[in-house]
Amino acid sequence: MRVSTMTYILKQGFKNIWRNIRFSLASIATMAACIFLFGIFLSLVMNFRYMVHSAEEGVYFDEGVKQEQIDDIGSKIKKMSEVERAEYVSADQAWEAFRDEYLGGDDTLAEGFRDQDNPLANSASYQVYLKNVESQDKVVKEIEKMDGVRQVSQSQ
Repeated sequence: MRVSTMTYILKQGFKNIWRNIRFSLASIATMAACIFLFGIFLSLVMNFRYMVHSAEEGVYFDEGVKQEQIDDIGSKIKKMSEVERAEYVSADQAWEAFRDEYLGGDDTLAEGFRDQDNPLANSASYQVYLKNVESQDKVVKEIEKMDGVRQVSQSQ
């Protein structure tokens, strides 16, 4: 396509927009409203998905708790009727997830920590997913009563 043809097309396009200014403004307003409504709908869906995903609890243990007691706490949590599932996260897995999320997986940023120097050594936990969010307070109170449980973090 030649340059003169392109300039002619652009010139005619702007001329027609100016001649039909009301229709042009109406179509711009319609497109803006559609994009705005789509943005609102998308933000609602994303917030809902985030709330559902974050409806979980983290159960952290006291220092010096043996693995057998951690496993016992995990089996008690899994037996609760309100709990959909509970996933054990070891201290090494927590460190790996932290490095990936906050350090971008860049080992040069974490090279100050050797394998035996895990800064999250006492952060083994269970991620607890509930069947129903309304039962969260009841489950938290039950878990907090268990021996060896240091903290139960929950989404509010």
